[in-house]
Amino acid sequence: MLSLSAYGDGGALPLQAEINPYERAAIDEFVRTENDLFGKVIVALSVMACEVRFLTNEARLRFLDPLLHYSDEFVDCSPNLSIGRFLSFLQELSNFKTRCKEVILLFIRQLDALGERESGIGAVPFLLGCLSELFVCLIAADGIVRANNTLREHWNGYRASISACVHSPVASTKLNISNGEVKEVDGFLVGIEKAVLSGTIFTDCIQDVGKTVVGKKVLEHIAAAISATGTEIEATQDPTRIGYRVVGAGAFLILHTTLSRTAVDKKLLRIFLDLCRLNPVTPLWRNVSISPADSILQLIPDSMKHVDRKQLQTIPPAKEGILQARIAGMPKDVAAFKTDAMDWVERMQTLATESEPVISDECAAFLRNGLLLARKVQNYVMQTFHYHSVLLKPISRTVLQHLGVMLEILVVLKGCVDRYGLAVCQLSERVKDFFASRIHMACYNLEKRLALEKRGNFGAVDQVDSLTALKVLQQAVATGPLTEERLVVLRVCFGICLATKRWPSEEIAFVLSAIPVIKDLCSFQKSFRIACDVSIFYWNRMVLRPYLEEVYQNPIQAARLTVLLAAFETSAAGLHAARHETSSVLLKNYRTVIMGEVKEYILDPLCKDIETNLRLLVHSHLSLPDRNPFESAVRDLRMFTSLGPIYFLGQCVSVRDYVEKYLDRTFYDLTTVALHDWKTYDEMRSLAFHLYGLNVIQAHLPNQTVEQGADILEIMRNINSFVTSYTYNLNNQVFVERSSNNKHLNTIGIRHVANSLRTHGIGVMNTTVNYTYQFLRKNFNIFSQFMFDEQIKSRLIKDIKLFRELKQTDAMARYPFEKAEKFNKGIRTLGVTPDGLTKLDQFRLLITHIGNAMGFVRTVRSGGLHQCSKAICFIPDLEDLESFEELGKTEAIATEFSAAKDLDEVVTLLTKNLSDGTEFFKLLVEVFSGEFRHAKNRHLQNFYVIVPPLMVNFVDHAVTCKERIHKKNPSGLVLFTDDGFAMGVAYILALLNQNSQFDSLNWNDSVREKFRKDAEAAALVNRPPTGTRTEAENDEKLKQALKLTARRVDAYVKEFDLLFYSFSSARIFFKSTVAPPPAAVTTESAAATGETPAMPPAAPPSAS
Repeated sequence: MLSLSAYGDGGALPLQAEINPYERAAIDEFVRTENDLFGKVIVALSVMACEVRFLTNEARLRFLDPLLHYSDEFVDCSPNLSIGRFLSFLQELSNFKTRCKEVILLFIRQLDALGERESGIGAVPFLLGCLSELFVCLIAADGIVRANNTLREHWNGYRASISACVHSPVASTKLNISNGEVKEVDGFLVGIEKAVLSGTIFTDCIQDVGKTVVGKKVLEHIAAAISATGTEIEATQDPTRIGYRVVGAGAFLILHTTLSRTAVDKKLLRIFLDLCRLNPVTPLWRNVSISPADSILQLIPDSMKHVDRKQLQTIPPAKEGILQARIAGMPKDVAAFKTDAMDWVERMQTLATESEPVISDECAAFLRNGLLLARKVQNYVMQTFHYHSVLLKPISRTVLQHLGVMLEILVVLKGCVDRYGLAVCQLSERVKDFFASRIHMACYNLEKRLALEKRGNFGAVDQVDSLTALKVLQQAVATGPLTEERLVVLRVCFGICLATKRWPSEEIAFVLSAIPVIKDLCSFQKSFRIACDVSIFYWNRMVLRPYLEEVYQNPIQAARLTVLLAAFETSAAGLHAARHETSSVLLKNYRTVIMGEVKEYILDPLCKDIETNLRLLVHSHLSLPDRNPFESAVRDLRMFTSLGPIYFLGQCVSVRDYVEKYLDRTFYDLTTVALHDWKTYDEMRSLAFHLYGLNVIQAHLPNQTVEQGADILEIMRNINSFVTSYTYNLNNQVFVERSSNNKHLNTIGIRHVANSLRTHGIGVMNTTVNYTYQFLRKNFNIFSQFMFDEQIKSRLIKDIKLFRELKQTDAMARYPFEKAEKFNKGIRTLGVTPDGLTKLDQFRLLITHIGNAMGFVRTVRSGGLHQCSKAICFIPDLEDLESFEELGKTEAIATEFSAAKDLDEVVTLLTKNLSDGTEFFKLLVEVFSGEFRHAKNRHLQNFYVIVPPLMVNFVDHAVTCKERIHKKNPSGLVLFTDDGFAMGVAYILALLNQNSQFDSLNWNDSVREKFRKDAEAAALVNRPPTGTRTEAENDEKLKQALKLTARRVDAYVKEFDLLFYSFSSARIFFKSTVAPPPAAVTTESAAATGETPAMPPAAPPSAS
């Protein structure tokens, strides 16, 4: 089944074909007959009908829309300026009114004169039908003027301004016009107000006609037209004509009363009220409608004296009944309309693709059925709006949905005709010619019959007139294009021929049905465009909001958005005729309002929902609430993003581009606020393409690597603050910030250093090592001073002597844990800093800082290797490198090979850096080891003995810092890793070449033995006794204290294990270092010497 939205794209077609028959010949030029007298009658009647139809079309095209669209909406000027621009139009309308008076008066006189020739009476119904349409337009103009409150308010304000100028010569002088000219303008305004703005255009025209004395034949014709209205309404297939006929009948009732100069005819009044009961609300033009009974009776003098009150009282309930019946049957009617529309569109598509479609009655019926379907749907929509408006009833959402479907049907039908415009032109012309030839043949047969009858009875005037009309009819059909003038002549002549009553019934039926077909097909596309007019929605723009909401809630109906906008664009066609403001301004402001609605209810929610869906999908790994599809409908928003461009009043709107720009802007703005979220928005960008087909451009943010962290140059220049502000993790090679005022801690790892090296180049690594050397040089000076301190040195010498005595008695002796613990506690007696740090704490921090510096060197080297591996990843074989310079010379691809030579050098350098690398640890050991092991620095040889107390101090510090992690509001430093201490101790032991001496302490075994005993003691205390229990053994507080002790012992064991693991790993880095042989320094000489500490060397290491 075809979709209704397939032909309502709303976009302007590149080419459109339309046929409008036109000829320069006047009516008297193609109405040629030997019967000159009756020929003149035909010409007079035809010209009169054409003039009335011309005035009717002029009223619809030139005057009704400007009057209707006058308002303060969508204007950019003041009310006085609007009225000033509108004055020329009002003058034109006044002239039009004068012209209508003259034509109507002439029309009535011609009808009065026609009564003397009986053969011309057959054309009267058609002529009165033309006059009734003009009356309807005049009544519509009066209704628009009376209903336009804005026009009256602006007019009164303008009149007041002019009157003020009349009575104030000073004001007219400022305007540079004379007081006399102002009075002329004021008099002109008075005339315009009386002629046009009083709302009596139709009444004035009828009153002027009432001054003419006419015969009874005219009144009989008018009465017959009123009486025949009901029959014509029942016979008509065009629902849009029904309301015009009812209002026309009321206008004829007023004309009949005026011409008869008597009270209203009660019989005709009853007939008219019966028509009003069946059609209580009648659309006149666009959104203008009237209740014929109320409006017409007001224009008839003393009408309430002659009206049947009971008959009049049946009309209001009829309005309610018709509206309720229409609402109840609307679902069924809309379904039928939709089915008929899809069938007609599919059939039109088939006919358009046929090379030679068969022309027949069925083809004509098909074209006309499409036109009638459009008129039915249009009338259904207009009457629904008008009945709700007249009865002041709100329109329910269900009714709005059905009205929206009918709106789409009209747009789709019009779109189908426009799309296949060339085929429609060819088809309608061929069908029109087909029916014209058949009418010509029927006229030819009738002419032969009338000619034979004339020979037997030559003097019959009616036969001669009928034969003349028949010949003129053939001329109108066969001698030129079927223009509107020729169709008028055809209708006039056919009416005259029909009055003879000599035409066979079967031929009468054919011609009666063929004339409306030809009338519709002569300007089929124009008629179709009028039938598909949806301007009623311009005046009911509030229905757009629920339409858009419904479309958005049901994305499967996304294609309706194009049709809706096409309909609302068509509904604003009347703005082109506006005279109070330029049409460009009105259309621009109207477009702004409608597109504002679309953005508010479609585009903006769509952007937000797509962004929300992308965020939920990207963060689906988090614990998000489940979205139950049975509770909240899952909408396929891709239906919107897959829509093509939407055209609305010259503006092209692409839903896809709009969403893409929104996501571009949102992702860019949010990335600038939080650069670390760039990966999240990159994933959302990828999901947007795969789920919705959106090509969201790269934001190119951050413009540098976000994970670079602190720049290596900044760290290098501020290495003092870096080693104190960060802690080192040996296993992950990452530095973690000690503390921060923010909610997160900064980290620096291999990847960050590699990115920084990519920015600054590999050469910065040597500079970094040199800066580290300068830092170590300063800190080793402090280190030497601490070791030279008499209080420290004396304790260490004492501990060395005691441990040697133990070694003499037991070769496997261990350095006592109690001795290290006593050293750690006893050094507090030497004083503490304001921060509560002992000298040993300060020494531990110094070693930690040295270790952090060595860790930084290791991280820089790893980052350099990482960067080299990434840079050289595209070299296929590192063992067998090709020379680009040699390859270029071999292939002779150029004359200069400097670029190839540079490339070879870069590849060679990268390969060398990756394969060899620089042993920075070895360099830093070699540059300091000579001085550390020199005889003048023999006081440093006591370092290995202070390592156990340092480890005890470090473990106490680490346990305290880790315990603060679990506190809600910790006070003090919180750490979870600090391997810089292990790295520093291992480095200094390597510098002093004291690894074997430290191993001789068997410190690891001593620590394990100590905590093993503590654990056994805690377990022994917790074991229940075998005898009687004492009160202390049952004390719960004691048990709790013992549990805390056991927990603390376990924490110390784990922390010592972590320290030993890190220390063992750090010692591996320095095993391969080769140092010069140390000077002969004995422990005794170191203990006996009292020299001041020496400075480390000033020469930096050579790192090539």
